[in-house]
Amino acid sequence: MSEYKRTLETLELVGGALCLDFVNTVNSRHNPEHEYLSDYSELVKWGEKLRVLTSEQGSRLQRQASREPQTAEKTLKKALELRELLYRLFSGLADKSKPDKEDLARLVQFQSEAISAGELVKVDDHFIPRWDLAGSYDAVLWPITYSAAQILQSKDASQVKECPSCGWLFLDTSKNQSRRWCSMNTCGVRDKMKRYHRKLRSKS
Repeated sequence: MSEYKRTLETLELVGGALCLDFVNTVNSRHNPEHEYLSDYSELVKWGEKLRVLTSEQGSRLQRQASREPQTAEKTLKKALELRELLYRLFSGLADKSKPDKEDLARLVQFQSEAISAGELVKVDDHFIPRWDLAGSYDAVLWPITYSAAQILQSKDASQVKECPSCGWLFLDTSKNQSRRWCSMNTCGVRDKMKRYHRKLRSKS
């Protein structure tokens, strides 16, 4: 039987929002075992997986990064800074704790960069932001930042939860806000098995 291998292809998307799926690129949060974004190339591939980037845009960024590896590495560090910033903010929301002012200020800086890099485009009866995602190393970060701002400025902020098993974040959109785990197929099953074995031991 072959050993299960963690890759971007097998990475589950359970966050319910782009920014939360971005935060969940570490497995797991409580006991880190795997980093899905170990280089800039993987960041681009993640963007393609989430359809933030088209395959053509991704290929263009990959070629650009191969010519300027130091700039690409700098962008990766910035991406990981954003990821950990979002984790602190949204984990705090899930825990009902007060966010750090410096973290909020840093997010505003990321948001300002995203806004200045894009334009507003009318779709039906409203406007949405749009970016040229093929020309800048930071391109994949802009939609993520916008997604985070949308949650923080809406009622969705109260729906953010943190999985007690792995620490992944997700939006609980269930009718009674009763969702407990990031995924019933992984953490849910694991938790039920733990409780089952504890029950057996208590009877022995």
